[in-house]
Amino acid sequence: MIAVPYSYTEEPSFEPDNNRQPPHNIGAEEEILGGILLDPNAFGRVSDRLEANHFFIGAHKDIYRACLSLSKKSQPTDLLHVTSWLSEHKLLEKVGGRNKLATLVDRTVSAINIDSLSDKVIRKSKRRELIKEANKAINLAYDEKQDLVDVFATVTNKIKIVTDTPLAPTKDEHQRWKHDRLLEEVTNIYTTVVEPSFRFFKLHELGREHSFTANFLEHLYLKSLTAECTKLLTYEELKELAGSTVREWLVNGLVPKSTTILLAADGGIGKTKFAYGIAKTMIQGTQFGKFIATGEKRKILYYQGDESPGDMMQALESLGYSESDIGKYVRVRFGWSAENMPALIQDLKEFQPDFVVIDSLSTANKYSVYQESQMEYARPILQMTGLATQYKTTFLIIHHTNREGGVRGTTAIRNAVSEVWLLTKDNSQTATPYDRLLEINKSRSRSSGKKYRLMFNPEDLQFTFLGEESEQGFNGTEQSAKDALLEFFSKNRNTRFTSKELAHRLGYSDGHLRNCLSGLAADGLISAEPQNGRATNYFLVLESVTITPDHPVESPQTIVSTGLEANSVPSVTEYPITLDHPPITPTITPDDHPKDSCTVVDTAEGDRLSTEKSLENKSEPQEQNNGHSSQSSDHRQSQALLNKESGGDRGGDRGVIVADDDHLDDSSDILQSLPPSPLKRDDFEEGGIYWSPKLNNKVKIVKLFKTLPEAEVYQAGDIHKIRVTLSELYPLPVEFKVDDEVAVISEHKKFIDRVFTISGVHPGGIWIQGKTRTGNDSYGPFKPYQLQKISG
Repeated sequence: MIAVPYSYTEEPSFEPDNNRQPPHNIGAEEEILGGILLDPNAFGRVSDRLEANHFFIGAHKDIYRACLSLSKKSQPTDLLHVTSWLSEHKLLEKVGGRNKLATLVDRTVSAINIDSLSDKVIRKSKRRELIKEANKAINLAYDEKQDLVDVFATVTNKIKIVTDTPLAPTKDEHQRWKHDRLLEEVTNIYTTVVEPSFRFFKLHELGREHSFTANFLEHLYLKSLTAECTKLLTYEELKELAGSTVREWLVNGLVPKSTTILLAADGGIGKTKFAYGIAKTMIQGTQFGKFIATGEKRKILYYQGDESPGDMMQALESLGYSESDIGKYVRVRFGWSAENMPALIQDLKEFQPDFVVIDSLSTANKYSVYQESQMEYARPILQMTGLATQYKTTFLIIHHTNREGGVRGTTAIRNAVSEVWLLTKDNSQTATPYDRLLEINKSRSRSSGKKYRLMFNPEDLQFTFLGEESEQGFNGTEQSAKDALLEFFSKNRNTRFTSKELAHRLGYSDGHLRNCLSGLAADGLISAEPQNGRATNYFLVLESVTITPDHPVESPQTIVSTGLEANSVPSVTEYPITLDHPPITPTITPDDHPKDSCTVVDTAEGDRLSTEKSLENKSEPQEQNNGHSSQSSDHRQSQALLNKESGGDRGGDRGVIVADDDHLDDSSDILQSLPPSPLKRDDFEEGGIYWSPKLNNKVKIVKLFKTLPEAEVYQAGDIHKIRVTLSELYPLPVEFKVDDEVAVISEHKKFIDRVFTISGVHPGGIWIQGKTRTGNDSYGPFKPYQLQKISG
């Protein structure tokens, strides 16, 4: 007989099917109970997943409940104890008396199959449960008083509970399923429902369906945002979880990728303007002091709640944000709060920002029912922490400090973020009203506890980087080597070097340079890549360029001006710190690397001689600097030329220019004197900023003496007031840029009556090139006061 397929044109039957019994398996139920009574260990194998309601026969349910009760009291579930329990609870006769229990034991051979039998009983129970809910759905469909939308919602939810429940779960598995299912629904509400009132309504409805309060659901979501402990990991699992072992940065040593930063400061310090300036650095791909951006054209998202649109626009324009910046790389929202978290998620998906500024935490929590002293106040930060990882963005959350100068509110705020910056006003007696201190108070990416001196200009709203504060004294040799390393890495971005290679190139000992590299890597200023069984590789990242394993010395790339020069409008400016005479980049043999127009070359013999000279001078005592750290100014400002000897130039402010092969022997006497200062006494004024070659730094005059040709000054990066002679001060050097034609101020025959072209402007100095019989040769590094622009 051929079966006829069902046709939707046939009239369906609405009559209930009362002729069939619900699904069940009585034989399996009896064998399970018999196995439990027979084997004391059998109950523990099924108790986590088998429930009394899974049994079809009422007597079987009561017997199984007796076993559950005995097990909770750590009593055996054998025939004697089960019979006694049923008798005490007046259920023995109801289940069939002692004969029923004896029969269950007699019919059971062993409990070996109790697991598979339990699975059969649970599956039959699930079918009965589905029939039960389906019958309820039928009754609801007949109930005309019920709104059809409510009927659909109820039926869908009830059927979904049955169909989604995993078969034969353990107790823990079942609880885990209920937890995951509820949390998924709560998370969906919190992350997709934009309107706060409708979100609260949905939470209330969800809680009513599951017999929970909306407050419980909110706490459940909050708990899910906290970090959870992983399982014990093998090496392979750890490696896979960690991904790259190299920390990624937006700004090396300052702004890590995919993290949360809390910037805390008192009112009127300029924390918002500081955040604007750091973000501008990322858009331009420049640097703030020694902190170098790893790329340019970063996308910035501002959630502004503390400033008006007019004030914000004025601040961005004052800081040099262009229309193209704001139109393409910057997006702004006003009035955002944590209640609008779905809007943030939508912005992260669509705009894909690299850096998000929340100004401020208090504004974001303005509708919160919690106080700053309560742990729940930190919930938005926990949400952002998860979003930072998910969307590969960094959040900077602006907050306020308390009276003691720490982060205001609950410690949960501090604990929820990965980085804590404290921006404070310097209240020391020698400080100006505009001196600021930036402390890396907490960091999971670099060494913490360090402070950096800044100066805030209220006129243009810019912060100027003045250098690192040192509480334990200033190690000149170490700082000199670090500055030389940073300069070298900035010229060779994305190229990996070992400490031995760097020691050869920079003229330092390998051990000394390893310590300096470790310090720079600990501060996040460079990247360190450990190699299994091999030397660590060090490099400075520039994104969008492939990192190469070899080490070609490329033409130095011009670093974008930070704005201390004339006619520039920067977001942040810098004074990179150097010692009096850090070693210059040593000359490179033509055999090792190809020569180009911007690369200084030397012979192998020259390397050997310079190394021997350095070793000979190591036994000489190092020259002291009167207790003051000699620090360079902005990377285009003047400083003494550098000497390859690690001990520094014992002649004072003399400079050395590294020349090419043909002129190496006479390079040591080039530019041994400074040009005379053109300034007269009347040219100086209190509050003015000048250049001191002797200090190798910028200085600010705080007091002029009427009867003496001297002045009291602060030098950049130093809080100590010192006295200098006015004749030692020079005007700030003029700005030089690539392709400018210049002459070298020198009586050396090599440079007399020659015109050169600037090929590179870098933190370590200016490089020039000029035509020779064999082509173009490069010379440098020069300082601005050693060069003269050729007009026209």
